[in-house]
Amino acid sequence: MNGLETGPDPPPPLDRGLRTSSRSGKLHIFLGMCPGVGKTYAMLQTARQRVKEGTDVLAGLVESHGRTETAALLEGIRSLPRRTICHRGCALEEFDLDAALADQPALILVDELAHTNAPGSRHAKRYQDVLELLAAGIDVYTTLNVQHIESQVDIVRQISGIAVRETVPDSILDAAHEIQLIDLSVEKLLERMAEGKVYIADRAEQAVQSFFRESNLTALRELALRFTAECVDRDLEDFRRLKRTGSPWKTSARLMVQAGPDPETDSLIRWTRRAATRLNCPWLVVRVEGARELTPSLEELMTRSLALARQLGGEVVSVTGENAAEALLQVARERNVTQLIVGKPKPGWPGFRRRSEVDRILRGSGDIDVCMVRPLTGSVAPEEKAPLQETVPVSLVTECARGLLMVVTIASLGWSVVPLTGSNFVALLFLLVVVIAAHRFQPGPMLFMAGVSTLCWDFLFIPPQFSFSIERREDGLGLAMFFLATAIAGNLTSHLSVRETGERRHLRQTEALLRVTQSAALTAGPIDGLSEALRTINELLRAHTALVVRGEDQTLQTTAHPASTFQPTAKEWGVVGWCFANRQSAGRFTGTLPHSPATWFPLQTATSVMGVLGLKLPAQSHLDFPTRQTVEAFALQLALVLEKEHLIRAMNQAEVLAQSERLHRTLLGSVSHELETPLTTIQTAVRGLAADGWKNPLLTEIQDASQRLKRVVNGLLQMTRLESEVLRPRYEFCSLHNLIQIARDAAGEALVSHPVEVILSETFPLLKLDRALLSQGLANILHNAAIYTPPLSPIEVRATLQNDQLRLSVRDHGPGLPKGEEEKIFGKFYRAAGAPPGGTGLGLTIARGFVQAQGGEITARTHPDGGAEFVIQIPLRDDRE
Repeated sequence: MNGLETGPDPPPPLDRGLRTSSRSGKLHIFLGMCPGVGKTYAMLQTARQRVKEGTDVLAGLVESHGRTETAALLEGIRSLPRRTICHRGCALEEFDLDAALADQPALILVDELAHTNAPGSRHAKRYQDVLELLAAGIDVYTTLNVQHIESQVDIVRQISGIAVRETVPDSILDAAHEIQLIDLSVEKLLERMAEGKVYIADRAEQAVQSFFRESNLTALRELALRFTAECVDRDLEDFRRLKRTGSPWKTSARLMVQAGPDPETDSLIRWTRRAATRLNCPWLVVRVEGARELTPSLEELMTRSLALARQLGGEVVSVTGENAAEALLQVARERNVTQLIVGKPKPGWPGFRRRSEVDRILRGSGDIDVCMVRPLTGSVAPEEKAPLQETVPVSLVTECARGLLMVVTIASLGWSVVPLTGSNFVALLFLLVVVIAAHRFQPGPMLFMAGVSTLCWDFLFIPPQFSFSIERREDGLGLAMFFLATAIAGNLTSHLSVRETGERRHLRQTEALLRVTQSAALTAGPIDGLSEALRTINELLRAHTALVVRGEDQTLQTTAHPASTFQPTAKEWGVVGWCFANRQSAGRFTGTLPHSPATWFPLQTATSVMGVLGLKLPAQSHLDFPTRQTVEAFALQLALVLEKEHLIRAMNQAEVLAQSERLHRTLLGSVSHELETPLTTIQTAVRGLAADGWKNPLLTEIQDASQRLKRVVNGLLQMTRLESEVLRPRYEFCSLHNLIQIARDAAGEALVSHPVEVILSETFPLLKLDRALLSQGLANILHNAAIYTPPLSPIEVRATLQNDQLRLSVRDHGPGLPKGEEEKIFGKFYRAAGAPPGGTGLGLTIARGFVQAQGGEITARTHPDGGAEFVIQIPLRDDRE
């Protein structure tokens, strides 16, 4: 399929690097209006160019759909074998994510980003596979049609009449490094369809008659171009803000929409996302919790809507209130919302329009703009219709029937006692039962009870009895006041009940969070504290939990916490490991490994992941949004407690190490000073005996041994000076020729068998250095070069001035440095394998310390022509310093 040859040249890709983490892979999306425009062909052409540039490219999964010209482009590109999954007796081929991660290519091709994976795969969607590849640092090329973008689904359904089920969240496109539009005219695409280059003849004819109608294609092309133009606008704004231009590009808008248990909610959320994208502003979705709990199906619909909002990048806020309009406006004012999006109210009876929630929002909105949107519901799927069929009518009828039964009961009781108490007492009984019912019933059934009670009191107890007529004016006024009093009292009681129920719910959640925090943080001993916290969570959620804590080696432990009420199976350990490594929820009720019997939450803090919490609910239970929020809050508290324990242990270990280090330095300094005095005496005595003419061979051995011991003691004293932080360089102008000679003399007899070549200009200027520190450091390097190289092998010392720095290099002609130990050799007491006896492993450590004290640095490497090379670089100091 050569879409690029038959169509116009595609526009340049959109550079979206500002939104990509430097540690993650880069995502390149080839976007088209529909199948057949040449997305896969363009992706393969670009990949072949990357192969020519020397990039390691792997074709993870490429769908050629039988097109020979597309398959031909795969030649020369490594291909990944597909993974076979058996599902209901059928063998399905899918992308092998584990093999791709093990291969670690620089670039991988993954076709059809919106694809739904076969059951049994790690992730439910292919874009989740791509996200894991990006997190592993692998660049990804992929393809996508505009109708699969989540925020565009409603528009596509309105255009084509087809509900798209496979979608990709807009946040994936926001994180893309590049988006490249593959454009093709409608005429060219229809020609390709007729030629059989998109589908075979039978399918092509059917496609042209349904989805591939010219009007549909024109609208989809416009949608793709508009989406790409919006991306260009956002990138331009990011670029100008990066360049700090003076014009105000960033808007101050903030959008808000309500989430309710209604299929239209998804359409409103997508519309808000599109508007927020155009305005480049934040947006939030608010859930208002009432007193009555939703049915499981309605709660599931609400949870799906809130999950959609999170996928699209919105902030989810949950509040409690008996009046949804007041709660929404309160949140809007607290969060500085500039525009509130609501759905258009449904029309009522002709000539009669009931006041809706939208009317209440409009009246109380004030300075907040209210945008009424017609939800693009289209044809609703059966699973979305089902929740609405089991809700309001059934519950209202049931409550009305119960209210009628209560009124009849009170009327019967009143009829029996009216001769003794009078009709006013019966009215109080009716009022009492309405107030009691308001605690349980919705406002509608409560008002129904108030009306029936009024009519019953009039018919049975107000003269003339058994008639609705009223003879006396005071009876009529009393009846009207009775109805008003009953309705007002019942309504106030209902509102108070709603508020009480919401406050109790929040109080239970707060108390539960407090109990978990106290159990984990205040119980003596971390193990007992975590055990008590898990028992508290089990009681509150009526579920089983498992806790897997991170070990001292920063990896997960191989067994769950002893207080866990279930142990992960062998397969579930893979889910646990993925959750810990990727810092995302996994398992049941998620899109990652959903076939796991438990849901796993990472114990994540701002700095690290301390473990994983598993929650196993009963088979028929559902993890709704409030419960998920509660579990996430529990996980955060447990993570903070574990992090606190980790920091306490680290602090205690640091204190022990600091005390040990102080004791070590004190002991080292004391021993070194105690050895220095008798050693000086021995050396003086040996020199005196030699001056008197003694020529005993033992005298020479004593002199050599005392010289070695003197070097060890000097090294220990110098190390003590470095670690005590009392070393202060004393700068003075000195000749580098003299400094190198002092270093050669200090290196001692080790240099006798090695010719030293000093490559230094005679006119080299005087430099402001610490002569003692630099000469001693250079002496240590020369001594190290002499003892690690064969006798008579030369040593070169070279000095140059580069970029206001002194560059002093020492190169020997020995075996060089062991690979991978170029930095280890500067460690304290480090001695390489095969080192000659008698050293302490402090020489290079001291040399680096003396150089760093002067603001310089020393590095080591194996010279390309053989031997080891040490390079000292010290910044030049101004004469006035």
